[in-house]
Amino acid sequence: MIDLENPKKDRAVDDDDAAVDAGPAAGAGPLVTAAQIALTEERGHMFGPLDLDLESGGVTRLLAPASVPRTALLLALSGRRHLSAGTWMIMGHTNDPRAMFKDSAVCCLDEIDGIDPAVMVRSIVTEYLRWNSPFFKWVPKADDAALRALCSGTFGDVPVPRLGDFVENLPVIQQLLLKISLANIGRPPLLVVGRLDDVTSDDDQSQVLRRLVELGKGQSIIVGCSNRPPADWNIKVVDLSDMSAVPTYSTSGQEASQ
Repeated sequence: MIDLENPKKDRAVDDDDAAVDAGPAAGAGPLVTAAQIALTEERGHMFGPLDLDLESGGVTRLLAPASVPRTALLLALSGRRHLSAGTWMIMGHTNDPRAMFKDSAVCCLDEIDGIDPAVMVRSIVTEYLRWNSPFFKWVPKADDAALRALCSGTFGDVPVPRLGDFVENLPVIQQLLLKISLANIGRPPLLVVGRLDDVTSDDDQSQVLRRLVELGKGQSIIVGCSNRPPADWNIKVVDLSDMSAVPTYSTSGQEASQ
């Protein structure tokens, strides 16, 4: 079981992770094929039975209200929750959460990457860079060059925060993109992003989504959100309004039953 109170432990599941594991390439075959998957925990039934078929590459938006079941599904898709029932294959791994874990990253979920608002950007960036470096390599405190190298590909034309900024003082869009940058340090084949609902501004949410679409050119991205994307963005949508039924699939906001 992953220690959800310590996001640093999310980077590895065993000592072998010191070696680089490129994993499967984005866009190579199906991303997720699942049959009758379900999750039940001590506190109750989370979701399922559910069938899923997701394509590799680009951005796939799981359309469901912000809820514990949606969070549980996102964590399961990244190998951070064990299913109670069903069979699934993710990036060629069949019922293998450890392999899914190593080939994915997850962010923007309080259960995974909640950041103390009183922390400075320099401190959190330095911490993540150190945890994602070989144990024998000394990593100095992050400087402007390290910050740009980490964030520029994710932020695009959104201003990158300064090293001396406190996280709590950053606009929501910068907080979200910073979490995405930190989680995506190793650019794994799959990036799972939760709680875009926290971005209440339509303009800001469009900017975040635009940046994810850009990242989706090199990896598969699954996003949890409660509203549909713009109709002309060519984003894959899976309607999971009822997380115990057959989902509805669409592209660019146009509904189409699977």
